Amino acid sequence: MNYVGAAVPKKDAGVLVRGMGRFIEDIKLANMLYGGFVRSPYAHAVVNKIDAGDALRMRDVVAVWSLNDIKPFINPYPAPVGRFAGLDVKHAELYPLAGDRVRFVGEPVAFVVCRDIYAVEDAVERVVVDYTPLKPLVDPMEALNEKENLLYPEWGDNILMRYTIESGDVEKAFREADTVLETRIETQRFTGTPIECRGYVAQFDPLSNGLTLYASTQQPHPLRTILSELLNIPESVIRVIQPQVGGAFGLKIPPYREEPVISLAALKLKTAVKWVENRSEHMVATGHSKHQIHDIQVAVKRDGQVLGLKDRIVVDLGVYNATRGIMQAYNAAKMLPGPYKIRNLRVEGYGVVTNKTHYQAYRGFGKDSAAIVYERVMDLVANELNMDKIEVRLRNLIRQDEMPYVTATGAEYDSGNYEEVVSILKGWLNRLKMVEKEGPILRGVGVALAVEPCASAFFDSFTQATDTTTIQIDQSGKITVKTGVTTPGNGNETSIAQVVADKLGVGVEDIHVIQGDTAVCPYGIGNNSSRVSVVGVSSAYLAAEEMRRKITQAASSILECNPSDIEIENGFVQVKGSPDKKLTLKEVARYVYRRTFTLPSGVGPVLEATASFRAPNINWVKDERNRLNTYVAYSFAAFGVIVELDQETGRLTFPHAFVVDDCGKVINPALVDGQVVGGLVQGLGGAFYEQLVYDSEGNIVTGSLMDYLIPTALEAPREVEVEHYETPSPHTPVGSKGVGETGMMVVPALISAAEDALRKLGTRANLSNTPLTPEKLLRAAKKLKT
Repeated sequence: MNYVGAAVPKKDAGVLVRGMGRFIEDIKLANMLYGGFVRSPYAHAVVNKIDAGDALRMRDVVAVWSLNDIKPFINPYPAPVGRFAGLDVKHAELYPLAGDRVRFVGEPVAFVVCRDIYAVEDAVERVVVDYTPLKPLVDPMEALNEKENLLYPEWGDNILMRYTIESGDVEKAFREADTVLETRIETQRFTGTPIECRGYVAQFDPLSNGLTLYASTQQPHPLRTILSELLNIPESVIRVIQPQVGGAFGLKIPPYREEPVISLAALKLKTAVKWVENRSEHMVATGHSKHQIHDIQVAVKRDGQVLGLKDRIVVDLGVYNATRGIMQAYNAAKMLPGPYKIRNLRVEGYGVVTNKTHYQAYRGFGKDSAAIVYERVMDLVANELNMDKIEVRLRNLIRQDEMPYVTATGAEYDSGNYEEVVSILKGWLNRLKMVEKEGPILRGVGVALAVEPCASAFFDSFTQATDTTTIQIDQSGKITVKTGVTTPGNGNETSIAQVVADKLGVGVEDIHVIQGDTAVCPYGIGNNSSRVSVVGVSSAYLAAEEMRRKITQAASSILECNPSDIEIENGFVQVKGSPDKKLTLKEVARYVYRRTFTLPSGVGPVLEATASFRAPNINWVKDERNRLNTYVAYSFAAFGVIVELDQETGRLTFPHAFVVDDCGKVINPALVDGQVVGGLVQGLGGAFYEQLVYDSEGNIVTGSLMDYLIPTALEAPREVEVEHYETPSPHTPVGSKGVGETGMMVVPALISAAEDALRKLGTRANLSNTPLTPEKLLRAAKKLKT
């Protein structure tokens, strides 16, 4: 059968359904100790003294360490990303534990190690830290202009990164415009909430004097490199193993400040040390995302054509941290044109530091922020000119005959038929029969388009558009695939198996995929940026192609025919037109391994193939306007949604969604649908519910799931229709693109639908700030009624 394109069940589905998965909490080792972190209760303070005496007198406490205790054995973190393409990024000295100053509530100050897990919390509470509170900065606009209260005085300001992107003749575009529209768009601070929080088990290895780290991570190989640099030990004595992961969404991309501390504890105490984050720690320490402020100006012609766009972006990055999460601020600018031919563009961006948790990668990675801006711009134009929303989009849309298309920001869109996808969305809108409910319920319909760039490559970072796969066939004829990509639980090992199965003419049940073990798998970047279907699948395809060549070469010698006469299907290697002349893969393997010297030179002695995929279209050579391409493939989607607004309570519900998704060649439609629907629900959370709120002292006031509302099955849309449209990427051998973040870009469609519902009250509303809480909607409804 042809597996590519089939809805093959996840290879680990049965294991998970039976409760046999092995997650970080399931790892229990002999003589294992347990760790816990003393965290700052202040957003900004001087650390005067740390007194661990009371804790050390506890029977089960083994050690209590502050920065002074570990500093002789550890290096500061390296910079997270190199400077490139008009991006100016500052660096600050950062260690795993705070030194003489803390800068956010939850910052780790000390580490305790106990024999009993139940003693950890008591020990943490008995470490006494003397602080002198300082004035915190919590408003990003205040931080941008502040000259006296500096989080990192050596910088001279609170600006961690600044960037400019300019293309075309912006001033001419605004002179020629029939009208200029202005608005401010602000998206709130929120984060992901995977079922499994972060966790690590570090085990001392007496044979190598090294370390094995079990980590709920997305990137085992980069984590190994980071630990080597921080701990001054060779990578060769560090093994990182990723067990099954209960969700990640970017939040488990290293480095984190806990990782080297736990590892150092195992090395110094010569045993195993375990730490698993609780939900309260997750809310203050794992990383936040999304808070951006865009001041927009749009130059528009009367026919709806957008001539030019200006955007001043301020991003609240929280404190400095050595993660690539800050690149979300750059991505929001990079993707501002979206699927539209906006050739005249000027973006001025600032990433500022505040006394909040650091900015961490989260599903969407700035692409979703850009989608909110460019789709709100299209709705703003449609409302101002009294035009149909779809027609405004079509007026500005990139055409298929213009592909490949280089945007004003330098992104090189590889393929797509955006007009046809929009026509499918129009068909859904035409079939839609909106029946208004009696009573206070108002229904609204919204639309949005989105471009999702996939498989990023940032200069001098662990974000690279490459990956490697090794395929082995053993003497039983079974196939092992070792890949550098990893899974956070989304089933990408199944997609890889499907591609290999088709290429080698075997069943997916004959293929075992190994991921996430640095001692076994080839070097790879792991999981992020919707990269697996782009680089992971591609390297697997190339390795399978090489393996097929080796099988063909061996079998042609055994069967005494030309290699071109060999075909492989249904697990057999046979001569075309001679069904009696065939071998099983097991028989071929036994020949190669056991009769090596009967085969020609160059055949055998093992059946193993390794191949790397390197994206052919990444460009790090900037042009005269500081533009370059940093992604391999660009997926596309169109959203249509229905919302219902209760005028009396302000509550919004999301009963129906329609999505047309183009992620290139679809390898497994069931997995694609799962990614789209999961992203829709996370987007719903960002649009309606989730917000990390800080008070004026820098305390987080929505730090538990009692206050930080996430959508459940009750809030998820009752009906989701997903249609697939395929425009293969010319840059990947299968034609596949990514889909991991597309669903998250539903947010502007939900905003559009909420505005449409409010329009039933007789006039327009401009909903420019998320989340769309009941309070905001009630105020908007009241304003419209009056």
